Amino acid sequence: MASDLSMHKNENEMSCCGTICNECENYPHYCRGCSSIKGKVYWLEFTEEKICPVYNCCITKKKLYHCGQCGLLPCSKFKRKDPTKSIEENKEILEKQLAKLNNHH
Repeated sequence: MASDLSMHKNENEMSCCGTICNECENYPHYCRGCSSIKGKVYWLEFTEEKICPVYNCCITKKKLYHCGQCGLLPCSKFKRKDPTKSIEENKEILEKQLAKLNNHH
């Protein structure tokens, strides 16, 4: 029987926010990738949300593959910071996400 981790369709796949799952330090132990966990990311324990707002907007509401397909990128949802990261880390992560999203229309 296949393990839970092998069930992720493609770990090199870009998530809707521009993160490559297997490049994230939290993959696969704290997060198996947004397509597998449907936007219920580990850091929600620090917020009062039940689903990642980027995932909810892009995938659930707009039915887009990723935010690079949205004319509002970067919207206010990208102004939020990961509470587990430093200011510098958040800035670097955002720059990488936007670069990937802008190159994958």
